Amino acid sequence: MAFTLHLYASFLALGLGVPILLMRKGTRSHWLLGLAWVVAMATSALSSFWLGGGVSPLIGNLGPIHLLSGWILVSLAMALTSILRSRVRQHRQWMLGAYTGLLGAFAGTLLPGRWVALQLGLW
Repeated sequence: MAFTLHLYASFLALGLGVPILLMRKGTRSHWLLGLAWVVAMATSALSSFWLGGGVSPLIGNLGPIHLLSGWILVSLAMALTSILRSRVRQHRQWMLGAYTGLLGAFAGTLLPGRWVALQLGLW
């Protein structure tokens, strides 16, 4: 179940990211889609802790990719804190960083032998 939750949340966050980045900021739709994106990202990051660490676990079943999951949670908290304090520039930087991290994680799933890459028929 954790894998399915992680997969759906990750793809939802991946798909919502670009429209949110391109849309006019400060609108109700930006706020609502942004909230959905934050929930999807947090769900993706939290659910990853129940997945294996891959080929090089560091602690138990946690691997290097879980460091990114932890960092995503920090980034989301900082982004939300920033916007609540009207620090728009900081909010934008944290959100762009979190989305860049998501893109990096997705790129990693496309490597040879990874499940997503196999399902997409890449390797």
